[in-house]
Amino acid sequence: MSDASTLRREPFVESVQGRTVCDPYRWLEDDTDAECVQWLAAQDRMFAEHRPGWRARPAFRALLDELMDRGGAAVPVVSAPVVRGSRRFFLRRRAGQEMPVLVAAAEGEADEAGRVIVDPMELDPSGGTSLLAWRPSWSGRLLAFQVAAGGSESPRLRVLDVTRGRPVDGPLVLGRPTAVAWLADDTGFYYVTGSPAEPRRVRLHHLGDDPAHDPVVLETPMRHLSVSLSPDGRWLLVSAAAGPQTGNILRLADLQADATAGRGPGDPHLVTVHDGTAQGSSALVKAGPRGLLYAITDAGAPRGRVCVIDPAEPHSSAWTTVVEPGPDALLSACTALRDPGSGEVRLLVSTVRNGVPFLALHDVTGRRLTDIATPGTGPGTISGLSTPPGDSDRVWFRYTDFVTPPAVHRFALPQQRCEPETRHVSGIAAGGPRPPSRRPEQPVVRQLICRSEDGTPVGLYVISPAAPFDGPRPALLTAYGGFGASAAPAYSPSITAWVRAGGIYAVAGVRGGGEHGTTWHTAGRGAGKPNAFADFAAAARHLIDQGLTTPAQLAVKGASHSGLMVAVAITRNPELYAAAVCSDAITDMVRYPLFGLGAWWTKEFGTADDPDQLDTLLSYSPYHNVRPGTRYPAVLLTSPRVDPRVDAAHMRKLTAALQHATASGRPVLLRTEDGVGHGPRTASRYADLHSDALAFCAEHTGLVPPADGRPAG
Repeated sequence: MSDASTLRREPFVESVQGRTVCDPYRWLEDDTDAECVQWLAAQDRMFAEHRPGWRARPAFRALLDELMDRGGAAVPVVSAPVVRGSRRFFLRRRAGQEMPVLVAAAEGEADEAGRVIVDPMELDPSGGTSLLAWRPSWSGRLLAFQVAAGGSESPRLRVLDVTRGRPVDGPLVLGRPTAVAWLADDTGFYYVTGSPAEPRRVRLHHLGDDPAHDPVVLETPMRHLSVSLSPDGRWLLVSAAAGPQTGNILRLADLQADATAGRGPGDPHLVTVHDGTAQGSSALVKAGPRGLLYAITDAGAPRGRVCVIDPAEPHSSAWTTVVEPGPDALLSACTALRDPGSGEVRLLVSTVRNGVPFLALHDVTGRRLTDIATPGTGPGTISGLSTPPGDSDRVWFRYTDFVTPPAVHRFALPQQRCEPETRHVSGIAAGGPRPPSRRPEQPVVRQLICRSEDGTPVGLYVISPAAPFDGPRPALLTAYGGFGASAAPAYSPSITAWVRAGGIYAVAGVRGGGEHGTTWHTAGRGAGKPNAFADFAAAARHLIDQGLTTPAQLAVKGASHSGLMVAVAITRNPELYAAAVCSDAITDMVRYPLFGLGAWWTKEFGTADDPDQLDTLLSYSPYHNVRPGTRYPAVLLTSPRVDPRVDAAHMRKLTAALQHATASGRPVLLRTEDGVGHGPRTASRYADLHSDALAFCAEHTGLVPPADGRPAG
């Protein structure tokens, strides 16, 4: 193929921990370098030349426009309401809207009567500004919201008077989007500052004060920092961790006792109640009705447990375990309610068994009272449990699965059942989703088990068309496999579009994720990270061995950590795949801590500063495992032009290496995009990106739309 990397300079070679490491495209790390700018322009031209030849793209673009009106994780249309005072707050995106808007509605009134209070498109008609976080005060009278422009992840925080719709405070410049913790009287809030290169700090801000003089409540070098406050203003909680899923330190302050002792909210007496940094265990403390303090933790319980806390003795060693999910289940969430009849506190516990969500009601001693019927009947996901503060008997949540778009449901304790929240479903009234152009049969979802290289069983979801199986089909395989995050069953417009077109979509629950608790994560992180890639290859081989697809029909696709899975897959076993789409991924595992937020992830991957860890990193680092003369699959790499989280240099360097090395004659293309980052984007940008990705995979796996240009049902 035409090699747009011909501008390359002499390879850079260095010694790292006594190992010789070649880095031929280090000059592509600086996107302001004149040769890098010239190289990027050549990549843009090459991409523009190939894109018109992807025959399926118009069909996928039309179908994604239709399917996105139903929602999905990346393009939500509705969120569970957050109730504060007499108002409920929620996100809503109607058909044709580019981004969700934040709505405030009075309790009891329909969504349509609610008022839009933050509209990112009104703030920035170009679509370049995103709403990253928001939190109403306990009374519902004020709202703290955080927005950032151009893909930045350093938001500006403002406070809005909800009734008048006018800003009353801000902006405060934050290093990262982090939820604030409102004081009980609405006079201010705790918040977090600090960039990746600075210490992280919890500060207290009173409305109207100069943020430069906000007192520092806690300072730590630990990069993950969050703060919360109980609705009554008594319990202040600060969680600090070195990285995601690395174990946290949890500190607790009794602000009522502090006030009695003459200490103000800017000088709380924080006491460490949990330190899981040595064992890698995490804990979350929550306040419930009638003074209940309870914790959700994986300390001593890889699948999680719920504990009740004695406020007089809050250290974790004194916590009383009341609910454990059992050997075949995983604790996913818990919230506390008050029964209006008996006045007793009840715990609504959410668990997952083999991908299937369950709800059960317990008393505070842990006694199981009853099971609650959930919206789905098979693998699915319950998320976002939202309970009003105080003595509430209600909770809202979202339910989704591979064929069911996310929808809000309500559980009411007196009736002890879940019901769809009909007043809170996007599209009930005018402005709802466009009706589908046709109503194809639902895809078929199967759960398979494959065996990894060491014999470990790995779960595999396979979503396929309802039509009878007639031999191998073009297939797309993905997995996440990192940071303890689970590949939970969820509706995706991209998955549905691929399956509607006649393809098979497979999702593997490889090690490094959280599908089986913290031990599953540990088995796929650090020195165990190669296990995740072995699991992924085993899933690909299983699809082939079962006759579901062939190497000439199999593509892999992923973004962020999932993109790393893809990059390793094609450099580890290029013969298994016909095509790959790799987005926003780290690919240089030697230098990744130097870019973006890479320094925050050393607990997940390891670091080149340690010789043993360097050996592991080099064993799978995609950039360092590209071999000249190899027949690589067709590869589409996509990236924002500037990505503050995963630096775009990773995509540039891997693109250049693959273009120079491949002997297959198949294209290696780079798609870059201005004005977005690693996070949210407008609906039309989402559709453009995923139309390109799906059409590229279709072109190189033989998935061709029918003659009428419409995807097959």
